[in-house]
Amino acid sequence: MTNWCQNRLEVSGPTPLLGAWRAAQQGASPGQVGGRSQALSFHAQLPAPPDAPGPHRARRPYDETQRLGLLLTGHADPTPDLPLDSVSWRILHWGCSGDATHVTLISFPERLTLEFLTPWGPPLAWLQAVATAWPALGFELRGIEPGNELYVHVRILNGRVQHSEERAPTGQELLEWGYEPDDA
Repeated sequence: MTNWCQNRLEVSGPTPLLGAWRAAQQGASPGQVGGRSQALSFHAQLPAPPDAPGPHRARRPYDETQRLGLLLTGHADPTPDLPLDSVSWRILHWGCSGDATHVTLISFPERLTLEFLTPWGPPLAWLQAVATAWPALGFELRGIEPGNELYVHVRILNGRVQHSEERAPTGQELLEWGYEPDDA
């Protein structure tokens, strides 16, 4: 069973630029039935490649989990000639194993607030890539996944990380996100 990470992303900047950013983030999630567009799809800015064909998977000399661990820690790819499976690719490039879901958007002058769910953790790799591509915008992401005792807060301005923390949530943070401290 998937543990869902609740995320709140605030994007700030000039209203016309926010409108362009918002339009660029809209799209259908890979594998989504009916191809319905949503307000935030990681696939829109960082498209996930199709999964590697079945025969490649059977011939993989390296365990995909080990391979992903090496890549996430900055090591060389032991099998660069083979494509990553789709879940490993998403974890490496988005920071989570699937696209945003249950997206809500609130628009203010010079600020957008998006709330969404992601499987297992927040989309930190996607956020860094998007913030680098849109340096005139400010990004602040908070995420919580109490089942894994995870709270994340990242602020990126001018395409550079200004603040980053990852830790267990406090009792107050659990309450603010709608959890009872004893539920975690």
